[in-house]
Amino acid sequence: MTLIPVEYHGIHTAGPEQFTCVLLRWAEQNRILPVWISPIAAAELDARDNGFTPRRPGSAELLLDVINRSSGGVSAINIISHFEGVFIASIVLSDGEEIDARPSDALLLARSLEMDIHVEEDVLNQASFFVSDDILEEYFGLRFGDEVEASSASGDAQADADFEQMMRSLGMSEADFGGEDDTDVTKGDNGEEEV
Repeated sequence: MTLIPVEYHGIHTAGPEQFTCVLLRWAEQNRILPVWISPIAAAELDARDNGFTPRRPGSAELLLDVINRSSGGVSAINIISHFEGVFIASIVLSDGEEIDARPSDALLLARSLEMDIHVEEDVLNQASFFVSDDILEEYFGLRFGDEVEASSASGDAQADADFEQMMRSLGMSEADFGGEDDTDVTKGDNGEEEV
């Protein structure tokens, strides 16, 4: 199992139904993983993100207290599986034991402990996707453009990289297309005179 660290980018709503999700970002691949959660869990996470501290112990505090008394703490919080839109999280205790958890509970615990969240690579490959910087900024108020290659043939560096990877997997290289300047190859095809 290969676990990859992801960035937490808060609670967001999407679509006309205003479904709630946590946006996680696989920075290395500039891909987004939405983890859909209930409105109640979203409200609790959002309140915590905005500095709310309950007067009495909430679910996260109670869970942390029990874990600390029984095992000495939490060593990792991971999202380890995904099936038909349902994610499965794992809370790894200091003694190595793993506890099965809902992603919303695991994320709340991670935020309370200020711990990194890791996601199984297969889950990221299956459930994450590339979203252009413009869409991320328009719909979610997020911008990551500085980290993505600025110049590209189509203006979309990720799409160009995906296309290049696909062409290489088919056994083609840049030399097959005439390199940087392929005007000699295409001039005759477009009815233009060759020089």
